[in-house]
Amino acid sequence: MDIQTSNQESLDADVIIVGGGVTGCAMAVALANGKRRILVLEARLGHKPRFAGELLHPTGTQVLDDLGFLPTLRHHGGVDVDGFAVVKAPKVPVTRLPYGEIENNRPTGFAMEHRDLVTGMREWAQKQPGITFRFNEKVEEILRNDRGRVCGVRTASGTLHANLVLGCDGRHSKIRPLLGLSENARLLSFSVAMRLPDGAKLLPCPTFGHIFLGAWGPMLIYPIGGPDGSRDARGCFDVTRELSGGPKGAVELLKREYAPHLPEPLAKALIESLDRELPQIAANEAIRTDQAVLPGAAIVGDAGGCAHPLTAAGMTVCFTDAQRLGRLLRHAGDFSDMRLVDTALRQYEIDRYRFVRVRELLTDALYEVFRGAEPGTRAIREGIFRYWESSKVARARSMALLSGADSRPAVFLKEYLTVVGTSTSAVLAGETGPVRGETATIKQRFDSFLGLGQKSFEKARLVLRDVRQEFLRASA
Repeated sequence: MDIQTSNQESLDADVIIVGGGVTGCAMAVALANGKRRILVLEARLGHKPRFAGELLHPTGTQVLDDLGFLPTLRHHGGVDVDGFAVVKAPKVPVTRLPYGEIENNRPTGFAMEHRDLVTGMREWAQKQPGITFRFNEKVEEILRNDRGRVCGVRTASGTLHANLVLGCDGRHSKIRPLLGLSENARLLSFSVAMRLPDGAKLLPCPTFGHIFLGAWGPMLIYPIGGPDGSRDARGCFDVTRELSGGPKGAVELLKREYAPHLPEPLAKALIESLDRELPQIAANEAIRTDQAVLPGAAIVGDAGGCAHPLTAAGMTVCFTDAQRLGRLLRHAGDFSDMRLVDTALRQYEIDRYRFVRVRELLTDALYEVFRGAEPGTRAIREGIFRYWESSKVARARSMALLSGADSRPAVFLKEYLTVVGTSTSAVLAGETGPVRGETATIKQRFDSFLGLGQKSFEKARLVLRDVRQEFLRASA
C-alpha cells in the first residue's frame, strides 16, 4: 500500500538508499559530493554470517578502486584474483583463463569473505561527508506525492521524505514489490558453501578462481584471504534443488558425490571442513526484471535481478550499476529538479539492461554447459575447451564477456556460435558421450548434433528478444 502525501516542505534527506549492504554502500559513495544528505536504511541491526557475493571481476574491482574502497578492503583481508581456471577432471590439465589476457583491462579481480566485505565497505562509506546510516530500519511502505511520484518511505519509526529513493536491498528486495515492479523468478539449484582454511594454496592455480567439473553440478572454489593474512578459500558447490536433509544432508552428499571429483588435497580439506562445522546453504535463482525505474525511484544491483552465481557476475553488476547511476546524477544537485533526475533515471535503465542482459545470457549458457546434462550441452562443453585451448585471443574474448569488459549481445552470439562450430569436431570424434572417456555411439552423436542446433536457435532467439527490448526501451 502507498501513502499519498504532498508534504515536501521538510525533507529528511536528499536521497534515501534502502539497503546498507555492499550495493547500498557503493551507491552512497557514488552519490556523495560533500553536500548531499544521503540516508542509508538497513533493516538488520547487525550482520549475521551468511554466504553471499565474494568474488569480483576486474570491471567491478575497478569500480571499488574508483570509489576509494580498495585500501580499506585490503586491510580487512581481501586478495587479488588473477582469473579463472577450469578443471575437467582431477588428472586432466587445467584450462587457465587469465584476466591479464584481456586488452586494455585491469589485470586482476578481487575476493574476500562477505561479512568482511560488508564491514569494510560500511567503514569507508561512513567516513564520507553527508552519508548517514540507520540500522534496524525496515521499510514498510512507499510514500508518493499527489502526482504519484515517489517521495519517501515509512518505517516502524515514522515517515522519511526525500527527493529520490533507491532500492539496494538485494535479490529478495522488499522495495521492488513496494514500488510495483514485477519480476520473473526461477529456482535453479542450491549452493552449499563452506570456508576452507588455508585452502587457496591447495588450488592448482592459487590466485585463480576455480571451476571443477564431474559432479552433478559445478564446484566453484576461490581464494578469499583473511584479516590475519591467511590464504583461505571458499568452496561453493552447486547441488540439486531437490536437496533434502538440510545442512546435514548436504554434508553427506558432498562427501559421497562431490569430493571424489576434486584433487586429493582439496578433497581432504573439504571433508575436514564438513566435519568441523555445518555448511551454509543458499538458493540459486534466476530473477529477471524488465523495469528498474519509476519517477523518483530506482532499483540497483541484485534488486534489479540476478543470475546463477557460477560466473561471479552479481557484484560486478551491483557496483557498475551504482557507479553508472552516480555518474548520471553527478550534476543533479540535491535531486529537486525532477526533470533532470528522471532523465538520468531513464538513461540508467537503458544502460544497465544493456550491460546486464549479456551477463544473464552468458551465465545461463555456461551453467548449462558445465552441468552437461544434455547431449547438446555436453558437446558444447567439449567444444568450449577446444576453443579456449586454441588461442589467447579465444580466451580473451570469452573473458571479456564474462568480466563485463564487453557487453554487446551480438558478440555473445558470435562467440556462442563459434563454440558450437568447434563442438562439431568433438561430436564427429565421438568425445561427447554421457560417460567421459567413452566413445559416443552413432545415436548419441546424432542426439548431440540435434542438441547443438536446438541450443544455437534458442540462444539466437534470446539475443534477438533482448536486442528488441533494448531498442524499444531506448526509443520510448
